[in-house]
Amino acid sequence: MPKKVIRLFAVGVCLCAAGAGCKKLKQDSADKRPLVTPPHISGTVAEYARLLSGDELPVQGYGVVVGLGTSGSAEVPAHVQEYLRQYLLRRKLGWYTHGTEALMPKRILRDLDTAVVLVGAAIPPGAPAGSRFDVFVSAMPQTQTTSLDGGILWGTELRLAVEGKAFVEGPTLPWAEAGGPIFVNPFIDPTKPAEAGKLRTGRIIGGGINKRDRQIRLQLRRPDYAKARRMQQRINARFRGVCRVANARDSSIIELKIPQSYRDWHEHFLQLVLHLPLRSAPGSPERKAREIAAAMAEPTANHEELSLVWEAMGRQVLPIVREYYTSGNAPTAFYSARTGLRLRDTSAAEVILRFATSANSALQIPAVKEIGRHRRIPRGIPTLRRLVDDENELVRIAAYESLLKQGDQGMVRTIDVSGQFKLDLVNSSRGYTIYATQTSEPRIALFGKDMAVSRPLFFNSPDDLLTINARAEDTTLTVFRKIPRTGGYSDTFQVAPRVEKLVVVIGSLPERNLRGEIKGLGLAYSQVVGVLYRLCYEKDIRAKFVLQPLPSIQRIYSRTATVGRPDTPD
Repeated sequence: MPKKVIRLFAVGVCLCAAGAGCKKLKQDSADKRPLVTPPHISGTVAEYARLLSGDELPVQGYGVVVGLGTSGSAEVPAHVQEYLRQYLLRRKLGWYTHGTEALMPKRILRDLDTAVVLVGAAIPPGAPAGSRFDVFVSAMPQTQTTSLDGGILWGTELRLAVEGKAFVEGPTLPWAEAGGPIFVNPFIDPTKPAEAGKLRTGRIIGGGINKRDRQIRLQLRRPDYAKARRMQQRINARFRGVCRVANARDSSIIELKIPQSYRDWHEHFLQLVLHLPLRSAPGSPERKAREIAAAMAEPTANHEELSLVWEAMGRQVLPIVREYYTSGNAPTAFYSARTGLRLRDTSAAEVILRFATSANSALQIPAVKEIGRHRRIPRGIPTLRRLVDDENELVRIAAYESLLKQGDQGMVRTIDVSGQFKLDLVNSSRGYTIYATQTSEPRIALFGKDMAVSRPLFFNSPDDLLTINARAEDTTLTVFRKIPRTGGYSDTFQVAPRVEKLVVVIGSLPERNLRGEIKGLGLAYSQVVGVLYRLCYEKDIRAKFVLQPLPSIQRIYSRTATVGRPDTPD
């Protein structure tokens, strides 16, 4: 949704706009029908201006992945050799004064434990400095790296990709940094040659961090000093704060700053700016609000877009919006109430709660997610707690995610597994479910109390990475792993036959605790997810397995859970 709004006129309003970057389309001389401006565009900022820097910003770079055992490669492409050598020296490797003289850059790059990779990402529109995003990593095509599974990318710079090419230095400055554990598709079977090549690519969940605020500007489609000043005044009046949000530089350009209150929801702020009506004559706000209400009743209405116009107008529209909370048209009632709630009208909460508990409604999950955004909804948390036991797996997951946002520690207990990922124990009395994320932040959620691992059990993951066994009468699981560097095996762990305990042991780093004992086996997050999936598939854990869909395909799974091996693309 945010991308669609931000790019609103890349296809639509550019039909007749004369502004920079838009081309006039040739109309058939026989077609004299006038172009109709949709009501959610008419009279708004988006009708007269387009957003510059409104697209994702492609950035790329080169880096070094470590921790691959023998699946890395000694090849280093010639065009990045010197850059990577300096890159490692800047990290104090090969320095006598830092005790790293044995770790010479050339030696590191030639080690099969490492691999040279291309790193790429798309910084979201308007992303402020400090915001995080997912990063994509792939082994260089000139190398013999066989797998990035279990690897960690050392921190590296990302620069603007020019014509799809990465530059090791100049002509662009670094925009972002990236690093962290690599998430390789955990459902790949490395024993199948057709799938093995996919092990050369992966993602770092939330592994990118933006180092600079992206410059955001509005460009008027036709230069007009008066209209530019009017836009500046309307935007600043709507988003009052310590700092001025809009600054008209000339007749064509208005610079925008993300208000502090929207730093964590910057794309939504840009949507509101584009949907802000410009007219302010006596009675015009009410007329515009009524116009939106009338459009809401149309069979083909775009309720999401229309409600953003209401929300952009601010609290002055509440008297009119309230009239539609009880509309017989479900989308009209929901989006009216959502607008009211976002404009701090607590009377809208009951409508959202009603939709959140309406089974088989297409608006149920959006309502559950909306509750998570508001801390002071009466009966909000009790409703979410009940929905954690819903029969629809996606409703349960949406309720859990909203409880996380609400900080409900009584319902969701979180364990930090060595800083690698979060393990959430969800207090649910319904059937067992395991949910794993694959974007934004690595998290595993266990729905249900005391989820058990069945016995007797013999489990061996692909490439002998992890072995678990237990006899029927055993009170513990025997767990050990293969060490990628040597090909040998770790010491064995005796683990209570509970999924929570197993995840903590296999995911914790192999560091020593205060008693001198090794804490865990150090599997990567994607490897832990793969183990849980396979244990569920083999019925060794009596739970449904659900993988979070990627954002670009989220809409495909709006009604059914992804249970078992997900059929989502890489």
